[in-house]
Amino acid sequence: MTKPWIGIPTRFQDDHTTGKIRSYLEPILWAGGLPVMIPTFATSSTLLEYASRLDGVLLPGSSSDIDPARYGEEPHPCLGKMVPDRDALDFALLDYSEKANLPVFGICFGAQSLNVFRGGTLVQDIPALVEKAVPHDDHGESKQPARHFVRLSKGSLLERLAGKDLVEVNSFHHQSAGHIGKGLQAVATAPDGVIEAVEDSNGRFVVGVQWHPERGFREDNFAQALFAMFVQEAAKSKSPSRSV
Repeated sequence: MTKPWIGIPTRFQDDHTTGKIRSYLEPILWAGGLPVMIPTFATSSTLLEYASRLDGVLLPGSSSDIDPARYGEEPHPCLGKMVPDRDALDFALLDYSEKANLPVFGICFGAQSLNVFRGGTLVQDIPALVEKAVPHDDHGESKQPARHFVRLSKGSLLERLAGKDLVEVNSFHHQSAGHIGKGLQAVATAPDGVIEAVEDSNGRFVVGVQWHPERGFREDNFAQALFAMFVQEAAKSKSPSRSV
């Protein structure tokens, strides 16, 4: 197949994510895609030039939080830092993806962007707002990363790719989807009821997961299946108008 171009918005405003960007590029290359890094500071016209050449969009994680004004809420005291340019780039790419019918794969912050873009809300701080929450963040303790099980909905794309309905995942987030956005469905939950994944309800490959499948993907069959299908769907969406 002709290798599809996968757009990935940059997360270069802090050291926390800059050093991890390679972990998003490697599984795309492994699956046969060509990752394209899109600068946060791109002008609207430049962004359109990028987007018109893309066959799929991967929205990576971020150490920032989405501005609650985007989903009609006031900031919670435990809200993290916000980076408006980062929100804006994710939303612009999602807007283009909707119009061009491109596959989208959101990871952690990217899954939250997807849900808010579709009109959903977020739980602004899981420890403060979810009763008896399981650990969802390792708080920088890399020697003991947070892990927990998630239950996958029967018949969902994720359940089919995993080959089972209960999987153990890593966890590096303090927020999650609240009310689910239009055209999405919740397809994975943690033991405390926190929503861990969403999918497009009309069958298009639009998937958001709260965990990080890119971390350790070479030893994780489920993660490999996710990236492989995403890139395959991007290859199918490739058209002459988006070729370079």
